[in-house]
Amino acid sequence: MSMKRLYILIYLFALFGCSDFLEEYSQDKAYVQNYEDLDELLLGNAYFSRITSGYWMASGTGSGQFYFPWIHVVADELVQDAVSSSWFEAGKVTFGYHTWQLHVWTDPEGNKVWDDGADYRNLYAHINACNMILEELKAFEGKNDTDKQNISRIQGECYFLRGACYFLLANFYGKPYVAATASEDPAVPLKLTNYVEDKSYVRNSVAEVYQQVEKDLLTAELCLKDVPKKSVWRADVNAVRLMLSRMYLYMSSYANAKKYAELVTTEGPLLADLNIFSGGEFLTPDLSELIFSMGSSSLPGNVAIGPYSNYGNNYMVSRELYEAYAPEKGEDLRSQYFVVEDGGGLFYRKLQGGTWVKTELSDVFVLRSAEAWLNLAEAAACSDDEPTARLALKTLREKRIKQEAFDESEINDLSGEALVRFIREERQRELCLEGHRWFDLRRYRVAGKYPQAVTLTHVVTHKVQGDNWWEYNVQWTREFVLPTDDAAWVMPLPEAEVDLNTGMLNNPRNERAYKNVNH
Repeated sequence: MSMKRLYILIYLFALFGCSDFLEEYSQDKAYVQNYEDLDELLLGNAYFSRITSGYWMASGTGSGQFYFPWIHVVADELVQDAVSSSWFEAGKVTFGYHTWQLHVWTDPEGNKVWDDGADYRNLYAHINACNMILEELKAFEGKNDTDKQNISRIQGECYFLRGACYFLLANFYGKPYVAATASEDPAVPLKLTNYVEDKSYVRNSVAEVYQQVEKDLLTAELCLKDVPKKSVWRADVNAVRLMLSRMYLYMSSYANAKKYAELVTTEGPLLADLNIFSGGEFLTPDLSELIFSMGSSSLPGNVAIGPYSNYGNNYMVSRELYEAYAPEKGEDLRSQYFVVEDGGGLFYRKLQGGTWVKTELSDVFVLRSAEAWLNLAEAAACSDDEPTARLALKTLREKRIKQEAFDESEINDLSGEALVRFIREERQRELCLEGHRWFDLRRYRVAGKYPQAVTLTHVVTHKVQGDNWWEYNVQWTREFVLPTDDAAWVMPLPEAEVDLNTGMLNNPRNERAYKNVNH
């Protein structure tokens, strides 16, 4: 191993430090002697970090600590809890995202309160770690079958993580994939080398980034195909195939999306049945259908989980999300275990943890079998295989609807666009607050089959503290609208990156108009 490579790895380890994923490993290694050292670097630097606190919104402390927590407030799953909330710091620091402002980092008074470059830097840091580890792995061939399998596993996990990070970056900063324009639509720079390059980067196209994601994930599948699963905290072949099915679905490549979703539904873990579910919290490491998770959750302490936990929780489940379960019928068990109405308020129960307490699973990167069944249903319905779509939909819903109320004819009567719309509504119900909704709404607008217009409306009340610490006075209430053809469906690149890379153009974005609402 060259001294240059050695120094790079030492720098990498010192720069990114250690995370909770490294608890099982020795942390006093200063250099790489074998592939086990690279596995340690993989866990500590390529995977998303897990944070020990659930408190992120106030004063903008979540930017850089959690992964894109704003993803939950840009769509239609959460609304401001302007009545119960006793203080409003969280609403201030996420205001720019929640109302699709020109400057997403601004609060209602125009102050910069959020680091808009944190997610960009974090994802590229993980990509860089993968690049370095993949290069160093070339020095190790393996003395026996166990060594060779572990080296293949490390390679597979690196390719999966790099592909997943670029997939996220493309869907944050690039337009949704449209085959006719993807080669011209700008996304993000591709960097696949393991060394520092003294140059200004340019944005690769959406098509180029997706091609790299596809290449990485297909390589990861080959590396992990015959490797036993280590844990839910480590990517395996089912995680790779689920990401492939998602990627192809976003591309409207329905045959490929169907192929990989079917592999997960056949070889992956079985769906959990809410008819026999006895836990208080659905998303836990013990969930039978869990495939993989990395990172942690910013939701506890910031989204109301019960009538006595509202202090500081400035967001709550939207009425639109809750009513998607048709709670008046009392048939959908997700209105008991995912979101609930209690004492007149709407609360999140699916991944609740406790106020200010870390949950075990991520709220933005968790893979489970339910998504595979939904990907299969949508891909099949959009490729004229409606029997497969209905069967996939039936398989999921019979695990979510009370047995005595489940009516298969409800699904059998659906066809064409009505079937696809129902599947998309099922995604809203099933995958709520797991980081899917914003991406789904973006792609529905340009879907290859049955595109649909999407308009979002958020109402925000701005408060300032009065003479007493518990007293907050309303300054204004305003309505903000995001039309289906608005440029703000694409996030702005961090201003620091645009300034650093000469000639890099940012995504267009307008000042956000509003309408005053009477108190």
